Amino acid sequence: MLQSATPAATAVQVPEVLPTVMPQIPVVPAMLPAAPPELALPAQLPADLPAQGRAALAAALAGPVPGPRRDRGALVHADAPACWDEDECARLLGFMDQVQDTRNPRGRLYPLRYLLALPLVAGMAGDDETDAAAEWAASAPDELLVRLGAPLDRSGRPMRPDAATLGRALGDVDQVAYDDALCGWTAARARALRPGMRRHLRLDGKALRGARRDGSTPMLLSGVWDDGTTAAQLPVNTKKTNEIPVFRQLLNKIPDGDLAGAVITADQMHTQRKHATLIRRKGAYWVLTIGENQPKLFAAADAMCWRAVAVDAWTADRGHGRIDVRTIKVLPPSALVSKLFPHVAQVFLVERYSYDTDGNLLGAVAVLGITSLPADLAGPGDLLAYLRGHWSIEMHHYVRDVVLGEDASRVSRAHQARAAIRNTVIGILHLHQVPNIAAQLRACHRDPYRLPLQLLGLTRPAPKPAGNLAVA
Repeated sequence: MLQSATPAATAVQVPEVLPTVMPQIPVVPAMLPAAPPELALPAQLPADLPAQGRAALAAALAGPVPGPRRDRGALVHADAPACWDEDECARLLGFMDQVQDTRNPRGRLYPLRYLLALPLVAGMAGDDETDAAAEWAASAPDELLVRLGAPLDRSGRPMRPDAATLGRALGDVDQVAYDDALCGWTAARARALRPGMRRHLRLDGKALRGARRDGSTPMLLSGVWDDGTTAAQLPVNTKKTNEIPVFRQLLNKIPDGDLAGAVITADQMHTQRKHATLIRRKGAYWVLTIGENQPKLFAAADAMCWRAVAVDAWTADRGHGRIDVRTIKVLPPSALVSKLFPHVAQVFLVERYSYDTDGNLLGAVAVLGITSLPADLAGPGDLLAYLRGHWSIEMHHYVRDVVLGEDASRVSRAHQARAAIRNTVIGILHLHQVPNIAAQLRACHRDPYRLPLQLLGLTRPAPKPAGNLAVA
């Protein structure tokens, strides 16, 4: 039996079990809103990319990803007037004094500290090669050379070394000790300019192709901090060994106080148990990827239940003519992974898809990795940032090769000393957060006897003279 619950004009019938008064029926609009447009996405996507990641990828395909533009600072220009910073000059020469002078005392015309400090200041002026450094010294102001430790001739003028003298000094000196001295001085400048930074040490090897002799290319293993300064650098004897034993030697050269709490990243070659144990003993953490050099560990990590885990973090970036999408999944280590490798706190799977600006897939790669960082110290987004940050060391190498012409240099005897100077110049410029290293070096070359000293901290702004007090 049906009964009317509303006036007859509405003609709405309801069963007896329902209330006799129905709520007012909303009027259906004549035109419904248009359905949201479907996202224009490539045919191949990273597995389990969440909706927000798909939207970001679609936005990147349509144009640059919106967001705040990072302030990269401005070029540094010389302050006028300036005065010498006595403490910083003494500090630089003090680090140079740590390099033992093995020359014959009877033939020493120039103090070694002078011959080692001069190429650094000339290198900051853009005069990196030996001939250019000698030309820079030939026209440098007298007071500048005296501050760098120049001896005086009979007329009381500072002596200026020629290119052959500088070349012999850099070639005959203990290049590892000189490298260590420059790294130590740069670290002191970093603490003064940017205190309290969180430390991330990236380690990677670099071949010096221009210094190739007798079929052998010199290689150096470098550790670069996240502020752009070089922590340490050591040569790798590629005829007898590889980077693996040098890795531990390099870590032992860095003060334990600097390594405590730091995060260390390296390529797959250095996923070694001895490395992990040493890093743990020094109070640092590591983030490493797994490759063919650890087949059992790779198989154990690959066998974990990745398909059942959702993506924990992702990034979508557009630049350099391509679009990169990265995702990361994180799991606690399985019993087998913990047995195979010490101190593992998390295991991760990273996928990276690269597209051109039309959405065509350029390449895709998946990487397994492990870290000693516990989840409460580093989440998935942090791990992804450490992995991406590691490859900034390649940009450091690029600057040495392209901007400073390292691969074009034919200097073989002093290759490590020259690399140490280049590392120092790049590190100091990074500390000043200059937006373009090449442009800053050109600015230094236009003002070669003021601006380099300011950047190296050897001079400081002169105090303003006190004004005359008015007399009543």
